[in-house]
Amino acid sequence: MLPEYLNHLFYLVGEAVVLLAVGALLLSILVALLILYSFRTGNFFAARIILFGTTLLESVIKSLFWIARADDSIVDDVGVRLRNYVNRKEFFKTPIDRRFIFMPQCVRSIECPAKLTPEGIKCVNCGRCNVGEAKKVAEGLGYKFFIVPGSSFIKRIIKKYRPKAVVGVGCQMEIKEGLDLCHSHAIPAQGVPLLKSGCVATTLDWEQFYEAISDKE
Repeated sequence: MLPEYLNHLFYLVGEAVVLLAVGALLLSILVALLILYSFRTGNFFAARIILFGTTLLESVIKSLFWIARADDSIVDDVGVRLRNYVNRKEFFKTPIDRRFIFMPQCVRSIECPAKLTPEGIKCVNCGRCNVGEAKKVAEGLGYKFFIVPGSSFIKRIIKKYRPKAVVGVGCQMEIKEGLDLCHSHAIPAQGVPLLKSGCVATTLDWEQFYEAISDKE
């Protein structure tokens, strides 16, 4: 038989666990409702709470969406837009010549003649896709432009050159991981999602991309 003080201790621990679970559930419900509001209106009310909640309780929030038979990809979509919103002010404070762009290799033409180098694919401006024009415009503004085949290249380039701000293009999951990576390095980043994901011949809203790299907040 356990001593009375241990029984009391276990009781308190159990009570604390229950309270934490209830608190986490209530916070998850609140954040899920705020995410739905943001998704439908395009406005971010209590942005810091949403960001904190999705970082801490993403799996629980997605489970709530599943239970409600809602598309849980909304959580990732709002998460990317929220990071963009939170990072926007610091991003535009950064001089353009210290901003980097990471474009995924899947956006280029399947007939692309460019070769892979240790710092990504070097565009030769062949005109077979829109990447060459995007590179020309971006570098004309002062950006450093990289076409990368994977996250390992991004990590290597960030470690080598230490950019002060980043624009990343990719699928929702890649952007989410990239924004988290940049956040861990205290780099304000903007994510531009692909319209069509995949390994080759993906599509991009180029108007959204050019808006993201413009120098107007």
